[in-house]
Formats: sequence, structure tokens, C-alpha cells
Amino acid sequence: MKKKIILGLSLVCLFSNLFSQEKKFGFEFYGWVSPQYFINSHEIVEARDGQLSLYPKPADYDENGKDRNQNTNQNFSAAASRFGARIFLNDILGAKVVGNLETDFTGQSDANMHLLRLRQANVKMSWENISLTMGHGWSAFCVPEMMPAMQDLNNGAPFHPFSRLNHIRVDYSPLKILNIVATAGWQRDYASIGINRERYYKQQSFASLPELNLQLQVKTDNLFAGVGAEYKELKPRKDLDASLTSLAYTAFLNYKTNDLNIKMQAISGGNLNDYCMVGGFYERFNYDILDYEYTPTTINSLWCDVSYSLGRIIPALFIAGATHDFDRTYINTYGSGMSVENLYRIAPRVDFFLNKDLFFTLTLEYTNVKYEDTVCKDRVGNYRLGISLLYKFSSK
Repeated sequence: MKKKIILGLSLVCLFSNLFSQEKKFGFEFYGWVSPQYFINSHEIVEARDGQLSLYPKPADYDENGKDRNQNTNQNFSAAASRFGARIFLNDILGAKVVGNLETDFTGQSDANMHLLRLRQANVKMSWENISLTMGHGWSAFCVPEMMPAMQDLNNGAPFHPFSRLNHIRVDYSPLKILNIVATAGWQRDYASIGINRERYYKQQSFASLPELNLQLQVKTDNLFAGVGAEYKELKPRKDLDASLTSLAYTAFLNYKTNDLNIKMQAISGGNLNDYCMVGGFYERFNYDILDYEYTPTTINSLWCDVSYSLGRIIPALFIAGATHDFDRTYINTYGSGMSVENLYRIAPRVDFFLNKDLFFTLTLEYTNVKYEDTVCKDRVGNYRLGISLLYKFSSK
């Protein structure tokens, strides 16, 4: 009885200390304004009024042998502009607490461009060598330190994985240079494509497990590197038992000095269209078990982004390539770019800084894709010229 009284008094003291603290909030507002102009030599697979460019559409020849998709097209938009806030709270249970809320104007789909969409909404609690993050943020394969430094909305997609989701993330650093990351995630806006041929997050909700990631990171003064693995389970048809499982792996490296910055990442995995990459799955009905069977297609991707500072001018080069392994014998196919065999991109750019917060970027991007012969026998390429202005602001 005495032990229970002591325990009760201890809990009362703990919660009294938590709630008796004077509530203090610190705010840091940040964001940027980013008008962008771009012009393409060929029609492309795109989203968000063409700002999210992926790869050229297959050739569509008329009776005279002219490609109907060989049309110059251009646009100008400032929808990628964004703003956000970091909210700093009192320490709780010995942890530093930071909230992050961020939005932009590209909407959840092309139908609601210029409407606000959720980019970040999470709370991070950090102790000495462990942190806990809960909310909406970058998927584990989309490592913020590894983002290509380009201004295009695609951020290197479909070669660089690009996705956000709702997740619980734990970072553990047993050593100063080592960080272990484990996440459990639930899809939302960047959901896998389902049997309705649209992004459908509930096929992941119907599965028995959330999306699971494990990652090892090493960080020194000049080097950031790591490896990671992902397990994903979907249930394409909620009224049946069959599920689709897939694995994915990544390795990445970032080496930088005062002037030089080199980033590289390799990705290999199945059904990765939720990362704005090509791929999906096949479906067939097995009459022996009276249920469907699913097989994911596999993409192997490698990209590199190199930049070198010359003061106010920073030239850079993004190069990437990917192959897509699939089986043409299946009839029911669901995903993105399911007829793409391979593709590559070469994209030099130059940043011109007027000051540290205001700069222009000039980008010339060439993307080339090979479709399976039944869709298009010829390789198809697109030249894209982009000019953007970016003005960053922060209350810090």
C-alpha cells in the first residue's frame, strides 16, 4: 500500500511539473516565392500544369509518318511557391520539441491547382541520442540531405524517389557518426496506383501492416552515406484475401567540401510508383485457390547530382538512368509507365545568385525513353528549357 501511495504522489508531481510550466512558443516562418517558365520540344507525361515533368510520351504517328506528340509546349507558373512554420515548445520529458507545418499551392491533383496542399505536418521530440517524429513528412527513401539541388518540381523524378506520407519515425544515434532510422508509414497523396488505375491510399490501409522502412546512415564533416530497405504490403481488392507485397532497397552518398557537392543514389525495388517512379504490378486469377495473385514490376535507378560553387555562379549537372523489368505475358497491369523499358536524363543547370536569398536558375534538360515495341518502336526524347527565379525568406 505504501509503495502505491509513493507511486501515485510521484505521478502527481510529474504531471504537475508538466502542466505548471509557463507555456512558451517560439516561431520561425520560412518559405520561398518561385515563378518558373519552361518549354518542351515534345509532349510529356506530366502533372501540376507541366511543372512536374517525368518523361516524353510515346510517338503517335499519323498517316504521313509525323509524330503527333512532337509539339512544342510551354507554360509559366508560380504554384511551387510555399511557406511554412516551425514551432518551438517547452522541453517535455527532457526532450526538445519542434513542430513543423508547411504548405504550397500545387494542390492534391491537377484539378485543384493553386489550392493549398499539405507538405509537412509533424512533431519531433529529440533527446540526447534518440528522436521521435510523428505526422506527415518525407518518405524514408526520400532523404532530405540527398535532395538534388535543382528547382524543378520533380526533384529528379522518376529517377530520384519523391514522396511524402503519414508516418511514425524513430532516429537512434548510438555513435556520433551513426544514425539508425526506423519508420512505419501510411500512404495518402502519394499513394500506390490501384486496380481503378488511380492513386488509392486505402489499398494500403486494408493491408495488415503499414509501410516499413529501416535505414543506416553515416555522417562526418564531409560525408553523408547510408543504406536502407523497405517492405510494402497492399490489398488491391478489399473483398478478397490476396495481397501484394514488395521489397525495395537504396544506397546513397553525399560528399561535399566548401565548393564541391556530389550526391548519388541507387534504388531497386518493386511497385515504386508511389515514389513518382515507373512501375506497378500484374494481376492474374488462380483458379486453384479461387483468388488473385499479384507480381510487382521492378525498377532499377541510379542518379548523380554534381555542383561546384564559383562564388555567385554555381554550375551543376544531373544525370540519371533507370531500367524497368516487367513481364509482357500478363493481361491485367496497373501502375505508372508500365510500357517503359528504360529511360535516362541529362540536365545541366546554372544558378546565378544576386544575394544569398535571391537567385535565377537556367536548366536544359534532355530526357529519353524506350517503350516496348508494341507501344512505340523508336526511342523518344524531349528537350526542356527551364528558367526560374527563387526568393527565399525566413524570420530566423
